[in-house]
Amino acid sequence: MDLKELNLTDEQLASVEKYLQSETDKVRTKYVQELAKYKPEEKTEAEIKLDERIRALEEREKELISKERSAAIASKLKEKGLPEDFASFISVGENIEEDIEKVGTALGKYFLNSNFKPEQHANNQGITKDQFRKMSYMQRCKLYEENPELYKILSR
Repeated sequence: MDLKELNLTDEQLASVEKYLQSETDKVRTKYVQELAKYKPEEKTEAEIKLDERIRALEEREKELISKERSAAIASKLKEKGLPEDFASFISVGENIEEDIEKVGTALGKYFLNSNFKPEQHANNQGITKDQFRKMSYMQRCKLYEENPELYKILSR
């Protein structure tokens, strides 16, 4: 409902608006006072310092737990014959032993599968010095091309 629909004079309209404002202010004041009861009190300086100290101790505890865990991981890596330096890079779950075993297996597979594997080895044909002396010039040239190190050893 709109106040203008009541056909009030300007004076009457102004007094009704003042009355409404006054009542609204009273209700607002009442609720603010009620809410003040539930508002947390300001902390004293001692409480603030205590909270800061507790936070600092919790951070330090987390750091110590992290260092202990890294040390445990490093010792398990050492037991498995893996570099201890990996401990800072590895984040394992609750079962450290099992997870380190998985890491060791994965690294072993990686290094076994990615290492350079020569396909054409120069096989030592089991040539003795006597056999080398009996070789023809062409055979010696072929040996020199295929295996220069063996040729140098036998030609001395």
